[in-house]
Amino acid sequence: MVVEQAGLMPAALEPLRLGELLPEGWLARQLRIQAEGLSGHLAEFWPDIADSGWIGGLGEGWERGPYWLDGLVPLAFLLQDDGLIALARRWMDEVLARQSPDGWLGPRQDVATGRYKPLDPWPVAVFVKAALQWQEATADRRVLPALLRYYRRLEEQLQRTPLFDWGRMRWPEIALGIQETFVRSGERWLLPLAETVRRQGFDWAAL
Repeated sequence: MVVEQAGLMPAALEPLRLGELLPEGWLARQLRIQAEGLSGHLAEFWPDIADSGWIGGLGEGWERGPYWLDGLVPLAFLLQDDGLIALARRWMDEVLARQSPDGWLGPRQDVATGRYKPLDPWPVAVFVKAALQWQEATADRRVLPALLRYYRRLEEQLQRTPLFDWGRMRWPEIALGIQETFVRSGERWLLPLAETVRRQGFDWAAL
């Protein structure tokens, strides 16, 4: 209803809520193999995850943590695995608690050392996908307010620093998070932000 009221085209297909349909048989076994392999254990030994800048560590602080989390969250809930859910919760707790006062999510560049990249919307877009799945599965009330604060910060930033690098090329994923946050929150100011992202992004339709 929110989409139609905003004048947007409704989605042709609506995904099931995370955990609404659980795997069985071959698929369940494959997901269990994944959980017992790298996906479920990267946080135990790979510094880019175990000591990620996203959770206050000294490791990589760009996209690796969010990419892993974006797979971990659905894996945890599809398997109903308490250990993986607890691991995902730890990450969500850390990232949300570390949100900057101005709304930015994720590590900020240390000007003195050059550690981490300048404020880059791309890895945050990957985190947003994980956060929205987490919110869908848990009804965590912290997620939408955190995303709205971040998008207000992004709205202001894009006026000064347009999308660049991967964010410019993969803008549809940034816009997807904005649209889904709009659907869940009803905040109409998000729609012009999504249009700004589209305008600043690479024109894929022109290829």
